[in-house]
Amino acid sequence: MTFTVGSLVKARGREWVVLPDSDPELLMLRPLGGTDNEITGIYLPLEKVEPATFALPDPAQVGDYRSARLLRDAVRLGFRS
Repeated sequence: MTFTVGSLVKARGREWVVLPDSDPELLMLRPLGGTDNEITGIYLPLEKVEPATFALPDPAQVGDYRSARLLRDAVRLGFRS
């Protein structure tokens, strides 16, 4: 299976972003929310990589506005760094 640059994949028990330096056998990945120091190459013939999936939000677990705003700000700051 081939993955396009920027797609989200799951490998080694965590989610990753596919980077441009990838080729058909070696997938260059950065952890989702990670830094450039954590970039890793995964050799596809040896390790399983699959598209990342995330559960839909549960309406029964709605939080308050302040908590949601704090989480949103943290995510935005994390992706900016």
